[in-house]
Amino acid sequence: MTEAPAISARGLRRVFGNGVVALDDVDFDLHRGEVVSIVGPSGSGKSTLIASLNGLETPDAGEITIAGERIPLGRERVWRRVRQEVGMVFQDYALFPHLSVLQNMTLAPVRRGRMRRAEADGLAMDLLARVGLAAKAHARPIELSGGQQQRVAIVRALAMRPKVLLFDEPTSALDPETIRDVLEVMQSVARDGMTMAVVTHELGFAREIADRLVFMADGRVIEEGRPAALLDNPRTQRLADFLRHLLHR
Repeated sequence: MTEAPAISARGLRRVFGNGVVALDDVDFDLHRGEVVSIVGPSGSGKSTLIASLNGLETPDAGEITIAGERIPLGRERVWRRVRQEVGMVFQDYALFPHLSVLQNMTLAPVRRGRMRRAEADGLAMDLLARVGLAAKAHARPIELSGGQQQRVAIVRALAMRPKVLLFDEPTSALDPETIRDVLEVMQSVARDGMTMAVVTHELGFAREIADRLVFMADGRVIEEGRPAALLDNPRTQRLADFLRHLLHR
């Protein structure tokens, strides 16, 4: 029997109040241990898709299945449980400014009953050491650079011991020097076998780390396949134009 995908979406449709169609009958699968990069122009629907897979956006139609369980759209109580297994990393870090780095990392695991305080503190310190930030455990987010905050956001998600990690343009707010540090952390997480879907414009990450590349435009999946094959030989003019635009930014 074939194992169910970690996440499966069928027929997702989302139309915003201004009439913009963000998702137009989108199908998407993310298999266990797979790393998928989702790329596309601004307004293509990629961020709406990734937010829908975590219950942070509610599609108007379609269905989402997590590890074989169909999750009711818009049922927040169910999605709160799902988010303990499906972590999310945002482009703006989303750290609590009034809490220390350590407190940011341990708040959810302790409050959700995933582990006791001592265990959560120990895991948090181990994860901070992994990304070179153990010395910043008692600092506030404002005392960290953007790259440091994003590394904290990633290991904060890992502190919940999720089965899947979703990333929404995690490097878009960073300067070129710090992008490399964050991508190295993401590469390390991927090599550990974490199931990941990453909305990104970092084509180098897609080529080197991702198992599959998904190209979206106008709320639809236009192409998907092996990253090197699509990046070197796009099948559609739409993807070719998108890649040309990125190269000449």
